[in-house]
Formats: sequence, structure tokens, C-alpha cells
Amino acid sequence: MTVPDGAGPDRMGPDGNVHVERLSGEGLTTALAALYDAPPEAVAWMADVCTAAWVAFEVQSGEDGEPREVVLGAAGTRPSPAHGAELLGGVFSGPLHEGAALALADAARAEVGRAYVFADGHLFPPEPFLTLGWRETGAYRRLEGRVPYRHVTPPDGATLLALADTPHAARLEALRTYEDRIGHHAVHEDAARDGAGDFDAHVSVIALDDQGRGIGVCRAAIEDGQGRVDAPGVHPLWRHTALRSALLNEVNTHLRARGVTQLSMDSWGDTPEDLAHDLKWGLHVVDETPLLSSP
Repeated sequence: MTVPDGAGPDRMGPDGNVHVERLSGEGLTTALAALYDAPPEAVAWMADVCTAAWVAFEVQSGEDGEPREVVLGAAGTRPSPAHGAELLGGVFSGPLHEGAALALADAARAEVGRAYVFADGHLFPPEPFLTLGWRETGAYRRLEGRVPYRHVTPPDGATLLALADTPHAARLEALRTYEDRIGHHAVHEDAARDGAGDFDAHVSVIALDDQGRGIGVCRAAIEDGQGRVDAPGVHPLWRHTALRSALLNEVNTHLRARGVTQLSMDSWGDTPEDLAHDLKWGLHVVDETPLLSSP
């Protein structure tokens, strides 16, 4: 892959063989499609939400003796309300993949300050980041297991309703309870509509306080006979209560009522206490990617 059109001025990365240039949105779409092995239309939204982007490349000598630029990786910055920006993208495998990853991270940090990456070991290798003082501040996890059965009463002052039965404003408030957690992003208005994210508004649950404000959410859907759940989000002022457990219990009740016995649950930035709770309920981790944050 050669450097996409639309790149900006050149700068040298920490590895002298790695160059970094600013990249246009269209160029980022092209690079993301190659990195994720996906059609451009499937990743265009990722480029659209990034505020800036860069490409890392090396200059090689072609068969005709003329220099040519070969892409090593690309990254864009997706703003996070409380954690700077996520680096979307990554690097291709090869002898310069660590240097390219750090060069992209340096370019991003020079512009946005704090940043974090999903260090999956492939697109972003964790070792070079850890060496430079980046630290693990969370994780993406997928947990699976039988639909747990627990009876958890919502805390006083909280009412649980199906997402389908709650107004748009309360849905947005509930969805925004995730925004201070790493791995999450600013909630768009469209996220509160029925069917957003292919979640089922009749299985998903919203928590309201006594003023009718959204203070928690647990979204779910049924796919191929199995429950697909996003880990609950709870307003910071309610996290000391059993609201998270009550939300998950209510979703589980809806799933069981529809004959579902197995679920998978995705979480981003959940605390060790949240994880311990879910493991105690009989779920187990089947996939985990650490989130590394810059110094």
C-alpha cells in the first residue's frame, strides 16, 4: 500500500526510517479499510468521527531505482469526553511496526495531548507503549455464560423501564452515563432512537430517578437465539448503589421470558469491582484487550 493522496507535511518519527504525514479523511478511510480488511464504506464512519489523522510510512527504493513510499500504518484521533482521544487504526506487521506505532502516537499526542489505544497486539502492539510509560487503565472484555438468575431490587428512588417506554431525553441522559469511562465516546442523538446499534428497545432497560431523568441503562438484543448485552452504564452518583446489578437483572429477566438461556456481554472500561461482580454471577471472560493510556 502506498501513501494515500491528501497527506500533509512530512515529519520524522522516533525511528529514523519512519516518516509521518498528516492524512485527509478520505486517505484515512482508505488506510482503515486496508488495516481492517474491510470495504471502505464499512469504515468511513470511523474516519468521519476523527478530528485529525496521520499516516506512517517508509521510503524504499523501487525496482526502477526511484524512491517509493510504503505505508506502515495510520491512525486518527477520536475524542473521548474524559480521556483525551482514542487512536483508531494501527500498523501493519513488519520490522518497523513498533516504530510506526510510536510515531503515530507521538504525532497524535503532539496535537491532542492525552491519548489511549486498544493494545490488541496486532494493530497496536503493547510492548513499545509500556516501555515508554503508557499504562493499562482499563480493558475491552467480552463475557459469556448462562443468563444469570438473581433477584435484585432497584435502589430507592430508581425506576426501571423498557427503553421503548422512555422518552428520548431520558434515553440520552442514561446513555451519557458511560461518557466518563475510558473506551467510551460522546453520545450522538441517533444513539437514543429505537433500533440504534441493533439493540431491542423492548429488551433493553433504562433507569429513571424520581425526577424522570435517565440515570442508568443496559442495552440488549437477541441474535441467533442468544442474548447480546452491553454492560450497564450508571450515573456516577448512583454507582455506590445496586443499580448496576438491578439493570442487568432486569435485562436477564426479559431474556429469560423470551426463552433465551445464553448471553454474551461486551464492556469497555468497567472497573475491577464490576468484573468481579459479573464473574460471581457465573459469566466468564472469553476476550480481553487492554486499554493503554499515555503518561
